[in-house]
Amino acid sequence: MAREDGMTYEELLSELKNMKWQIIHHRELTKEMHRLDAEYWYILNMERRGLLPPIEVVNANASNS
Repeated sequence: MAREDGMTYEELLSELKNMKWQIIHHRELTKEMHRLDAEYWYILNMERRGLLPPIEVVNANASNS
């Protein structure tokens, strides 16, 4: 049952389901991006106020061969 615009009902449903998945995926990515952005700014503020202890790396100059 093709329509004038060239899409069948099944094709339309398939496209809508695909778009729904894309919207859900984008929403999840946006949440993650906002969480990471908030963590970055929190750590940056802590560093500016001098509240973060220095991180010591043991054997930083030694090679791992």
